[in-house]
Amino acid sequence: MSDHPSREELWAVYQGDVSPERSREVFRHLLVPCPRCLAEIASAPSPVRGLALTLPELTPEEEAAYDAAIERAMGTALRHGRDLARQETQARKALALLERDGIKAVESLPRGLGHLARMRAFLARSWQLRHDDPQAMVHLAWLAAENARRLDPRQYGAARVSDFQAEAHAELGNAYRVADRLPEAGVELARAREHFERGTRPEDLEIRLLELEASFAADRRQFGRARTDLLKVLAYYRRKRDAHLMGRTLVLMGLYAGYAGELAEGIELLERGLAQVDSARDPGLACAAAHNLILFLVDSGRFPEAKKLRLVHSRHLTQSGGRVNEIKFRALEGRIDSGLGKHRRAEGIFREVRNSFEEVGLFYMAGIASLDLSATLLAQGKAKEAKAVALAAVETFTRLEIQREAFQAVILLRNAFEVERATQKMVEEVARFLQRIEIDPALRFAGRAWERPDP
Repeated sequence: MSDHPSREELWAVYQGDVSPERSREVFRHLLVPCPRCLAEIASAPSPVRGLALTLPELTPEEEAAYDAAIERAMGTALRHGRDLARQETQARKALALLERDGIKAVESLPRGLGHLARMRAFLARSWQLRHDDPQAMVHLAWLAAENARRLDPRQYGAARVSDFQAEAHAELGNAYRVADRLPEAGVELARAREHFERGTRPEDLEIRLLELEASFAADRRQFGRARTDLLKVLAYYRRKRDAHLMGRTLVLMGLYAGYAGELAEGIELLERGLAQVDSARDPGLACAAAHNLILFLVDSGRFPEAKKLRLVHSRHLTQSGGRVNEIKFRALEGRIDSGLGKHRRAEGIFREVRNSFEEVGLFYMAGIASLDLSATLLAQGKAKEAKAVALAAVETFTRLEIQREAFQAVILLRNAFEVERATQKMVEEVARFLQRIEIDPALRFAGRAWERPDP
């Protein structure tokens, strides 16, 4: 036979599910011997454990050759298992060096360190740096992919090497995504998918790849595709009965629905996800889910519900994840108070938020907080002060050279203030648009508050 039998056909032969003629042909191919197919048999987990095997009738010579081939395959499998264990031990030691000495440890790793161990150590350290140093994350993931490229198919089998390469390129693609290098992220994720399809296609690797592809799609504002990718992920975790990871997936789906403007669906998915998330296992996830649930309620104008859930989920919201998130949540509290008509209290919060954003250098966010402050000043009849605050914010946005559509909305608002026709709804519409366009740059400003301005 000229072609190698597939992995599925090899197991079908073992189960007696193919014709005697085809079965004999496959066994003769194994007896050549064929190292690739024998490695497949040795490395793959058997789906027929406990089942009787139906083998074709062999001549004494064929049977002796078959026994010898199986012994060689089992020897290969044992050596392979020992090598994997050794590589994992080496990887842990290499990771400890990387954690201790930083990126300079790359040059001082032991020369005898295997490529697989290097790949594992570089990937682990790359993931650890995702929040602190995106550039180092990329560099280490690139090194992991290079070491995966150097793996010897004769040692691990071509299919397993493809699995390792799929894993490394997937994490490199994600590192590029975190570093906001989306074109390169797309190339590497596509490469990971190609390697995956040529490998043994393990389900856990496919789920990881789908999660990363969904994140990439969301960053490209392809929210529908991102949510579709996560449907299979959700089914996997449901089958595994992992309630926490089911909840995490529902949270992500809820975020993407909300970002796509489907607030009601986003709220429902976030509520379901938050009910299943184990906050002790991932407090940051619980906090993000609660925060965005309240944000979507506020964006929907459901202020009493938002206030109620602010209290219900207070235990989650204590894990804000840093100073910037604390300021953002404080701004959300201001919007709740404003929506409930507590404008004086909201005014104080928005002044505090504006100053805090300026202190951390987030002047775009400070400008949005200024618009929220202007809107609540208008609600209190403080038109002169509201105009001064809004025009100062316009100057901030002008200096920042924001996107054209956002700039047009800002200029429209400035014109309304200059002719003394600005309203609270106008200011709030521009503020919310400036928030959303950061997530979806393709948005167009509707200007609904300008259709029927207050007299």
